[in-house]
Amino acid sequence: MAKLAATEIEDGIPSVMTGAQQNDYGDARNVITLHQDIPVPRELSCKQILIRVYAAAINPVDWKVLQGNLSFIKRFSFPHTPGSDVAGVVVAIGSSVKRFQVGDKVYGNLGTDGGSYAEYVREKESLFALKPSNLTMVEAAAVPLACLTSYQALFNTASPIVGPGSKIMVCGGSSATGLYGVQLAKAVGAHVTTT
Repeated sequence: MAKLAATEIEDGIPSVMTGAQQNDYGDARNVITLHQDIPVPRELSCKQILIRVYAAAINPVDWKVLQGNLSFIKRFSFPHTPGSDVAGVVVAIGSSVKRFQVGDKVYGNLGTDGGSYAEYVREKESLFALKPSNLTMVEAAAVPLACLTSYQALFNTASPIVGPGSKIMVCGGSSATGLYGVQLAKAVGAHVTTT
């Protein structure tokens, strides 16, 4: 049996990881630094999973969080690992996790708590879904927040809710949220016009 490096545990999950950490609010160039000694969040509650990150997306909300534009809603203690959208592989699961197994490829949105700009992230299983096999990890990481935003606009806040026969106009159909808005509306039988 080969001797393990000082930073590895027997299950192959290292004890420390590399990640981007925010040390204050401001311009990303001034407040983000790369650290190689961040402890891997190995301790899981019964409903949490540990993901080895393969891809993370950058959304407008991420740079707004960095700049402190949302600090009236959510304040962080620094250092803080930002990033909300993520795709990766499950490497550990909590005792009550039923939806995933170690080795599953998943994607999800971590919300404003962030954490995706690191090699590993720990979160509730409910924030993740199995990655579709026809998407790469990079493509999957780009889906969650933009698609969720469109879904909420069409099916939670629109009045009346978009459905068969609805006629909608999607401004900016080639934008991230626009492209999902067009597809979701078409999927439920709506007539869609876009710019």
